[in-house]
Amino acid sequence: MKPDILERLLMDRALGRLDPDTEVLLTDYLASDPAAATQARELKETVRLATEVVRRPAPVAEIPNQINRLVWRHRAEQVLALAASFAVGVGLTALVIHANPRRESIAAMNPPTTTRIQPALVKSKIDTLPFWSNQRIYLLTSAAVSSKENVQ
Repeated sequence: MKPDILERLLMDRALGRLDPDTEVLLTDYLASDPAAATQARELKETVRLATEVVRRPAPVAEIPNQINRLVWRHRAEQVLALAASFAVGVGLTALVIHANPRRESIAAMNPPTTTRIQPALVKSKIDTLPFWSNQRIYLLTSAAVSSKENVQ
């Protein structure tokens, strides 16, 4: 018998897929050839062990939960970004506040000419301007300052 045909028959026999007639013929052949009988036993043992391993339940692998760690890291990044934004805002506000007193002191030293306008003209001008306009606020402020100066 050719070795490749014998190997296929032995594999089929180990897996239990041989016809009964072929099984009888192969058993007779193995009785006369001790090397083929040894190969058949080894192949049968290999198939048995492989079947046992395949049928055994796989061990449950515990996967570490890194989601909580990532959530906390994301929250920490958000808090740090908010803190940095707050720090930048405070710094810019401090710069603006620090820069404005100089301008106000210069403006107080050199009052604009619109404060010297007669109060009736200022009042009519204020009434024509939109309520939240910068010009209206400026005129109201300058009128208040000029009235304080007139009182003193």
